Amino acid sequence: ILDTTWAMKKKTNGTYRARINARGFKQVAGQHYGSASISSPVTNDTTIRIAFVLMIMMKGDGKLCDVKGAFLHGEFEDGAVIYIHVPAGFEKHYRKDEVLRLNKTIYGLKQSAAAFWKELLKAMQSMGYSRSAADPCLYYKWINGKLNIWLSWIDDCLNVGDPDHVKVAIKDLMKLFDCEELGKLNEYVGLSLIHISEPTRPLYISYAVFCLKKS
Repeated sequence: ILDTTWAMKKKTNGTYRARINARGFKQVAGQHYGSASISSPVTNDTTIRIAFVLMIMMKGDGKLCDVKGAFLHGEFEDGAVIYIHVPAGFEKHYRKDEVLRLNKTIYGLKQSAAAFWKELLKAMQSMGYSRSAADPCLYYKWINGKLNIWLSWIDDCLNVGDPDHVKVAIKDLMKLFDCEELGKLNEYVGLSLIHISEPTRPLYISYAVFCLKKS
């Protein structure tokens, strides 16, 4: 039976967000998770750079979405059954000898990231996208002869393509997950984007932010 802890974060409007986290370091391999269920891929730097080049070549657009509560969507595999103690603050609603069984993953579990990636893959396939054989976090489809692609880095999802197709793709993803559109694309996974007015060079990719975060 796993313990949990609360993570508090102050939001910009002055309110606080509380999130329950499992103490996943107490999980036991073979009992709480399988060896193949804790590895979660992310898109690589080369794929991201190619996506930005394609965006420039097709005179397209790029929009970023953050999936809220991403790790709460995952399903358990390998027959995993996980119980947690009643979270602090809720003890009065349960008997002292009661514990809770998780129906889905929560933050803090070793398999949460991988489980969400699998749910995201299902969502992409339901929207008609195919997964690239070169990058497990690159999803693509052709719409009226124009390429539209999704990239995923954990819960940060980037769509690149024709501006009208990007708007539709964002709306379609929001039907499947509770997402927040993060507006104009200025940075993604450490790569800073500088938009300039020159028609022959509308976008400049800066690696300064990436280098600072890596050092």
